[in-house]
Amino acid sequence: MTSLSGSAGAADRSAGLAALADPTRRQVLDLLSEQGPLTASALANHVDISRQGVSKHLTSLERAGLVSRRGEGRAVLFAIDRHALEETSTWLAATTQRWNARLDRLGDLLDGG
Repeated sequence: MTSLSGSAGAADRSAGLAALADPTRRQVLDLLSEQGPLTASALANHVDISRQGVSKHLTSLERAGLVSRRGEGRAVLFAIDRHALEETSTWLAATTQRWNARLDRLGDLLDGG
């Protein structure tokens, strides 16, 4: 059984989920998934906040392990860390399945089964 507590992986998942709670961070991830690696300035051109605001969100996403940065000349490019997103997605899918199974069992009990 997968849990949100008790392991380093769970702590990483919690940080990732907390980072994903912010709509601007989700928008940044959407842009990175659609367009590939981008600079903070390029991202700021697509969202309704300043470049400094985008940088703060990128730092949160990076700390959560959801994006990585790499230098390319004088530019710093940010990209999605697919592995971290896949781990979070897998955990969410497993949790959804468990809850759906529990709700189905509850529905069966309430229906007299």
